[in-house]
Amino acid sequence: MMPPAMPVPAEAPPTDAPRLSIVIVNWNTKDLLLALLGRLLPAPLPCEVIVVDNDSKDGSADAAAAAFPQAIVLRQPKNGGFAYGVNRGLERARGTWVLLFNTDAEAPWSEFERFLAAAERCPGAAVFGPRIVDEHGRAQQSAWQRTLPRHALREAFVPGGVAKGPMPTVASDVDVVSGCVFLIRGSVLRELGGLDERFWMYFEEADFCDRVRQAGHTVRWLPDATFLHVGGLSANLAAERTFLAYLESRILYHAAWHGRLATEWVRGWLLFGHLWRLVAWSGLALFGRRNRARLYRKAVALLGRPGLVAAACRRPREVPPLRALAN
Repeated sequence: MMPPAMPVPAEAPPTDAPRLSIVIVNWNTKDLLLALLGRLLPAPLPCEVIVVDNDSKDGSADAAAAAFPQAIVLRQPKNGGFAYGVNRGLERARGTWVLLFNTDAEAPWSEFERFLAAAERCPGAAVFGPRIVDEHGRAQQSAWQRTLPRHALREAFVPGGVAKGPMPTVASDVDVVSGCVFLIRGSVLRELGGLDERFWMYFEEADFCDRVRQAGHTVRWLPDATFLHVGGLSANLAAERTFLAYLESRILYHAAWHGRLATEWVRGWLLFGHLWRLVAWSGLALFGRRNRARLYRKAVALLGRPGLVAAACRRPREVPPLRALAN
């Protein structure tokens, strides 16, 4: 099992810290980004909006900087993944609170205010998630239980059968909240550092929540505010990469928290599940049906790679220290 990240010594917070820093990671979603910035700016409270552009090729960074000079636009030389982008924003953030916010999420400022106010009434908690709905107003799963090795058995037999548990109906301490609208107390970021950059996409918020709870803080779901999340728009631009990233991150997560033997168990059941799905989709292909056989072949190749788990267990955490954030 990988050791937890070492705490970062506390430093005096900046005296001019804004109440809120909003960190937005963007990759080739220019229209979504510009629409989001148009809703956020100008902000009605002391706030900084930080856009981290992960080497987009659609002109996102230039367009955002030109249309919204009050936003901080940080251009990155590569697409290093979600956690990488978040950390570049966290290194610049100065807020008492930091909100990670997807380009495909939205809400009026009144909901941001309600969310912040509810969080400020919970001094013992460090990370918060709100109620999230889709474009049809249906509640999305925005809080779930920790992913355990035994969950891989069910997932092998039931497509999409990740065990997330029931959604709470009242304000509750939970294991994990959704990373698409993810509020963090700035002082806790100074204590723990940023997200683990080994996770290119998926499980970075679960890993961070585990680190938060291991440090003695709580993660809390709050129904006081509601945010809209369309979901998957950026991921759909690279469906194969994100499909495989989920599996890679799943292996990394278990290697970090459950050790090699349990991670081999998870790998075995995931491999079995993707093998039978590959056979099923390949059969459909014989009848000219559109299918996902190619994706499952890639998944089987990944999960069957010799030394996959051993390499994940040896890979050290990539968590940068953060010192600029306020209390």
